[in-house]
Amino acid sequence: MVCRIILILSFSFAFLCGTAQEKKLDYYVQQGLKNSPVVRDYHNQVRSASVDSLLIKALNKPQVGFRGYAYYAPVVNHYGYSDILTNIANLTTVMNVSQPIFNKRTVEANLLKAGIQSESLSNTLRLAEKELKKSITDSYLEVYSTFTEITLDRELISFAKEEGKILKSLTEEGLCRQTDYLLFMIVLQDQEMSLREQQILYRRKISELNLLCGIADTVTITPVKPDLGDIPLVKPGHSPFFERFRIDSLRIANEQILINRNYKPATNWFADAGLINNDPTVIYQNFGFSIGLNFTVPVYDGSQRKLNFRKLKSEEESRAGYASAFNLEYNQRIQQLLRELDETSALLPLDQSLTRNSKLLVSQQRELVRQGAGTIIDYLLVVKNYLSVRRTMNQHELRLLQIRNEISYWKNYE
Repeated sequence: MVCRIILILSFSFAFLCGTAQEKKLDYYVQQGLKNSPVVRDYHNQVRSASVDSLLIKALNKPQVGFRGYAYYAPVVNHYGYSDILTNIANLTTVMNVSQPIFNKRTVEANLLKAGIQSESLSNTLRLAEKELKKSITDSYLEVYSTFTEITLDRELISFAKEEGKILKSLTEEGLCRQTDYLLFMIVLQDQEMSLREQQILYRRKISELNLLCGIADTVTITPVKPDLGDIPLVKPGHSPFFERFRIDSLRIANEQILINRNYKPATNWFADAGLINNDPTVIYQNFGFSIGLNFTVPVYDGSQRKLNFRKLKSEEESRAGYASAFNLEYNQRIQQLLRELDETSALLPLDQSLTRNSKLLVSQQRELVRQGAGTIIDYLLVVKNYLSVRRTMNQHELRLLQIRNEISYWKNYE
C-alpha cells in the first residue's frame, strides 16, 4: 500500500500544488447566492410584492378620467333615424372623477392580504437560500473529502519512495526476495491507478461545485476545512419551515374577512364637468357639471359565501394537518441528527488512538524489513491497515461536518 502511493502522487503533486488556489466555503456560498437565478427571481418577486400595497392605496384615491363623444345622424327628406331618439347630433366632452367611500375596513383587509403575500414570498426566499447554502456546503464537503484522500495518498507516497529505494537495495544484496520486490511494485502501480482515479473525481467535484454556484472557472482549488460554527439553538417557531404554516393561517383568516367585506354595502361618489350638447347654435349654454352617489347592496348570490367558507375550512384543516405532521417529523429529525452527532464524535478518540498505534506498527514493521527479519507481505498488510484507519478517521470527520450542516439547515433561522 505504501508503495502504490508513491508514483501516483509524484505527478499529481504538481497538478494539485502548481495551479491550486485556496478557496473557502464562504466564497462559494456568496457566489452561489449572487448567481442563482432562483434566488434572484424571488428577490424580484419580493420587490414586486412591495408595490401591491401602493396599488391598493392608489385604487382607493379619486380616479380622474376624460370622456369625449361626437355623434351625428342626419335626416334627409324625412328619411333617417328618428330625431326624437337621436336628437340628430350629440357632442360630449366631460372630465369625470369617482372614489369609493366608507370602505376603510375593505382597504385594510386588502392591505393585509398584500402584506401576507409579501411575507410569504420573503419566507420562500429564505427557504430557497437555505436550501442553496446546504447544497453548496454538501458539494464543498465532497470536494474537501476527495482532497483529503489525495493528501493522505501523498503523505504515504512521500515515504514509500524511500522505502522503494531501500527495498531495491535489499533485493540486490540478496536480503529480500525478488518476488517480494515485484509484489511491492505491483501494489505501487495499483495505487498509482487509484490516485489517478481520485484526481479525475476531484476535478469533477470541483466542476460540479462551480456549476452549482454559477462560477465559470476551471482552475483547480485547495479547499479549506470549513468552520460551520456552533449548533444554533433557536425556537422552531422562528424557522422559515414553521413560518410558512403561520403565514398560511393568516392568509386563510384574511380571506374570510375579504369574503365578508364583499357582502357589505358599497358606496362611491362621482362627479363630472364639461360639455353635453346636441344643438351647435346654443353650445355655449350647455357647459355644466353633475355630482352623485352610487350605492349597491348585495341581496342574494346563491349562498356563495357559505360555499367559500366551506372551502376555507377544508383548507385550514389541511394546513393544520400538514403543520402537525411536519412538527413531528422535525423533532424526530433533529433528535436523530443530534444523537448521530454525539455517537460519531465519540468515535474520533478511538480513531486517533488507532491511527497512532497503526503508524507505530508501520515503523516497527519497516525496521524489521530493513533488518531482514520481516517480510514485505507483512509490511504491506500493516501499511494497508494504516491507510484504512486514516481513511476511516477522515470519513468520520467528514460525517461530523455533514451532520452539522444538516442541523444548521433545519435549526438556523437566519
